[in-house]
Amino acid sequence: MLGFDLVDGDGFRFWKFIYMTIFFGATMSLILVSFHKYRLNKNGVQEITNDNVGVNQTRNLKSNYNKRELIEKIKGDPVMGKMKMTEIENGILLKTGITLQSWGEEIKIILKSNQENNFEYIVSSSPKLKTTLVDYGKNLENINRIENVIKNIA
Repeated sequence: MLGFDLVDGDGFRFWKFIYMTIFFGATMSLILVSFHKYRLNKNGVQEITNDNVGVNQTRNLKSNYNKRELIEKIKGDPVMGKMKMTEIENGILLKTGITLQSWGEEIKIILKSNQENNFEYIVSSSPKLKTTLVDYGKNLENINRIENVIKNIA
């Protein structure tokens, strides 16, 4: 609006600029917060807390699968199987590429305890771009997806 006012000869009006800036900011905030809440509800979040709104998600999961079997289950998943997989000490590292939803994520699955046919994993998902403030539930979706693979729901 400022550019159009200057070209039309109306000149710069400070209060009009302030009003337009606040109106634009409020409108964008309303749209983006609504979209974020929609994505969280889609991921099964009933109550919004600091834990499920953050971009870094972590969950402890128990499974009957050892590391080798877990790798095979992940490779067989239609979504997780397309990710770049690297075996790391005591776990697995999955990386996604840039999509329309994010700049990519890093998913770590670390073996926490190894008892006879009872394995506990720490699963964490975080954005590759460390300055990400809002992920619209993408990392929570990754954690839920791995949980479904481990529990044989996927």
